[in-house]
Amino acid sequence: MKAETAYNVIQALPQQEVERLYKMLGVVTATFTPVKKSKKKPLLSDAEATEYLLKKLGGI
Repeated sequence: MKAETAYNVIQALPQQEVERLYKMLGVVTATFTPVKKSKKKPLLSDAEATEYLLKKLGGI
């Protein structure tokens, strides 16, 4: 088996199984927290944007 194949298999494993594999191999790794995506406000629709602009600009 090539290293690339093993790498791809490890990438496909769930995080819990990766940790278990590292424990079996005796690999000591720093535990990391997965990056959490920030919750963004949804974009305005065209109608909402137009309504907002009309309110802010005073209906010019």
